[in-house]
Amino acid sequence: MITADLDAELLGSLHAMAEAGELPEEAVLAPGGTWRPVADGPANYATSLPFEIGRLAGRPPAEIAAAIAPRLAAVPWIDAARPSGDGYLNITISPDALASVARQIVAAGGGCARSEILRGTSAVLRAWPDPAAAPTWQQAWQEQADAMTGRLAEAAGASTGLRSGPERGVSTGRSHPAANSPVLAAVAYFGVSAVRYQLARTVPGRADELDRLVSVRQREPDPYVAVQLAHADAASTLRWAADLTAGRDDPGEKLAAALASEAEQALLGLLSWLPVRVASAARRQRPDEVPRYLEEVAASWAACKQASPALPFGGSAATGDPVTVSARLLLADAVRAVLEAGLALTGITARDRI
Repeated sequence: MITADLDAELLGSLHAMAEAGELPEEAVLAPGGTWRPVADGPANYATSLPFEIGRLAGRPPAEIAAAIAPRLAAVPWIDAARPSGDGYLNITISPDALASVARQIVAAGGGCARSEILRGTSAVLRAWPDPAAAPTWQQAWQEQADAMTGRLAEAAGASTGLRSGPERGVSTGRSHPAANSPVLAAVAYFGVSAVRYQLARTVPGRADELDRLVSVRQREPDPYVAVQLAHADAASTLRWAADLTAGRDDPGEKLAAALASEAEQALLGLLSWLPVRVASAARRQRPDEVPRYLEEVAASWAACKQASPALPFGGSAATGDPVTVSARLLLADAVRAVLEAGLALTGITARDRI
């Protein structure tokens, strides 16, 4: 993924600076997890690492960022590197590099959410709980959050040990929850996956608000349905393409030119952040950030499909160019993989058909 590639290039530059006597060895830090989006566009990435390096090196962060920038700007797939503000380092990657996100995700498949950002840390891996067995929303939320945080940390490179037994976050075999349990009532009405997803996306401290799930009249548009629909839509796009014998050849060097629309660029940029979002959610113990990211992907995919459909019955925006068709199908496959991997990290199986 692009952020991992940026990590490698930045770390290589820091080692080179240390060898040249421009930095002390103790200031050579792994940048994993420090990248953030930049409002200028989907091909822009920023890191705050110069602040920590400057602290260790006893130099102003802006000076550190300015010293690193020329080294990164020399990397072929990086179009620009420049200091920003008091010490941020902003990177603009090339169109080819941004388009390669789709190819990298498809190649990684179910492992597209994985990284080494949290390597060297540890986490507890707990069994997925049964929401219907929890007597209260708070307990159901806590058990889901504990289990999910461990999965996120594992995906981000943390070492994990499986903890079993009757402790927080592990299904304890409660087969007869209280008949008046609001969680049981919600599971009976909406289904276990929908309730699990709602638990997963709930912000810490707001579990009591989940009582609204049992009231149809107060029910809001279901974000779980939107994410599952987006996954099923991307998967069905690939099935229909196969039925129509639409080309699935790799577009090669033409990939960037074929995925140049604003909607496609925005979607590619969003997809590139999956490993960072997963690691950040684990580190901050905010598992709700991952489902909300999946909702962003689902909305971006809907906009992209409308503006740049891959199939011939996509309306006036459809294309007959086989290279563009192949590129758009590759992007659909990347969306399918990201949503499937993200849902798996919430304890839910993605559905190819709805």
